[in-house]
Amino acid sequence: MKKWQKALTIALAGAGYFMAYAPLDAQAAAKTIIQQADKLGLQRITAITSVYGDGEKVAAAILEYPQDIEPNAVNVADFSATGKEIAKAYVNNQPQTSNTSRLGRYIILEFAHQNSASDQPLGQPGQGAKKTGQDNNGKKGHDAPRRSNRKLPDLTLEVKQVSPIRAFDGTEYPSSEFIASTATQEPDIAKFKQYSYTDSTVGATIPYNLYLPANYDAHKKYPLLFFVADASANINAVTTPLFQGNGATVWASDSEQAKHECIVLAPQYTADLVEQLGMLTTDENIWTPGLTLVSDLMFDVIDRYSVDKNRIYGTGQSQGGMTNIAISDKYPDLFAAQWLVACQWNVEEMAALKDKKLWITVCEGDTKAFPGMNSAISLWESLGSKVARNKEFWNSHAPMAEINAKARELAGDGTPINYTVFAGGNHMYTWSFAYDIEAIRDWLFAQRKDTPINNQHSMLAR
Repeated sequence: MKKWQKALTIALAGAGYFMAYAPLDAQAAAKTIIQQADKLGLQRITAITSVYGDGEKVAAAILEYPQDIEPNAVNVADFSATGKEIAKAYVNNQPQTSNTSRLGRYIILEFAHQNSASDQPLGQPGQGAKKTGQDNNGKKGHDAPRRSNRKLPDLTLEVKQVSPIRAFDGTEYPSSEFIASTATQEPDIAKFKQYSYTDSTVGATIPYNLYLPANYDAHKKYPLLFFVADASANINAVTTPLFQGNGATVWASDSEQAKHECIVLAPQYTADLVEQLGMLTTDENIWTPGLTLVSDLMFDVIDRYSVDKNRIYGTGQSQGGMTNIAISDKYPDLFAAQWLVACQWNVEEMAALKDKKLWITVCEGDTKAFPGMNSAISLWESLGSKVARNKEFWNSHAPMAEINAKARELAGDGTPINYTVFAGGNHMYTWSFAYDIEAIRDWLFAQRKDTPINNQHSMLAR
C-alpha cells in the first residue's frame, strides 16, 4: 500500500469515528475528507481467474469506485492492464461479471485469451529441446523428468485508468497510475474441495481434489469423472490438477454440469510421492505402487459417495492417459468409457482394450503418442475392433464450432473406438485445446456400461 493510500485509510477511519461522535465542526471536516476520497476514484481491484487448456490465467478484473458509474461512459480504451488485452469493459451493480451493463459502482474488465502453449515440434524455438528423465528405479530413460519444474500460476494484475471516468452524479474521477490488485477470486478451483487418502497396503497418503454437484443428494446416483494430469503436474501443490489445464475443471463448469451432472475426482501425485514410490507411470509400462495408490483412492471415492457404477468415466493426458490405460487393463469392468489424450502404452498389452469404448486424441507432432496409438489402432483392427478415424488430420486452430461438427460426425456411426489426430503440434500442446472439444465430452457421457458392477468389492480383489 502506498503512503498516500495508507494515510487516506487512516483518515477515513478517523472520519467515520468523528461523524458519529464528534461536534458538528469536526463532522464537517470529516465529511470533506470523505468527499476528497470519493474524488480519487478507483478504490480497489480484484482479479478473477479462469482455467483454460493452457492453465489458470487472470480473465477479468473488478474495479470498485465510490459511487455509481454511468454505463454509457465506459469503454475499453479507458483502461490499460499490464500484459493483457481488454476485450470488454462495462459497469455492474454487483462485483461480478455479467452479460449486460447496468448502473453501479463496479467497472468490470474482461481480458482476451490466446492459447499460450507452443504448437511447434519438440526441439524447435518456443518449445525447448526434448529432455531425458529417469524412471522410477532412478535409471536413465525416456520417461518424463522425475522432478517437475512447474511453478504456481502468475496471477498478478495491474490496471491503469487511462481516461477520466464520470460518475452518475457528475463527479469526475481522474486517470490513475497502474494499481495492483489486492484480492484474487478463483471460481473454477473453488468448486473443488481437497482431501487426502491413506493406503495401508502401499503405505502412502495421496491428496486429491473432489467436486460434488451443487445439490448433491446421497440418495441419488451420479456419474464419476476420473481425471489424472501429466507428469509436469507432479509437484506438492494439491490443486495442481486444477490449475495446470482444464482437464478436471471443465467438467465442473456450470454449463457442463447443466448437461452432465457428475462427481469429479482429480488426484494429485505429488513430488513427495515420486520420491517415496517412484513415478506414477513409466515407459516400461509396468504396474507401479503409484498406480495401486491412485486406483485404491478411486475405489474409496466410489465406495464413499453415491456413484453410478454404470457411468464411471476416465480421462487423462500423457501420464494421466497411461494411468487410465493401466487401470482399465487391470480392472476391465470399471470404466464405461475413456478419453485418452496424448498418451501410449505397451501395444501388446493394449490388446485388452480392443472392446472398450475409447476416444483417443493425439497430435501428429507427438513423437511418442502418435506412433504408439497408430500401432494400437492397427492391432485392435486386426483383432476385429471397429475404429472411426479422421481421414485428414484436423486443424487445432480451426474454430471450435468446426472441430465440434467434425467430432459429432465421426461419432455418428456409433463406433466404439474413435481416433482423432490433429495436424502438427506436439505432446504437451495437445491438451491445451483437447478438453475444449464439447462434442467429445458429450460422447463420453453418452456411454454406459452394458453390464452393471453388482459387487463393488470384485473391483477391489487383487
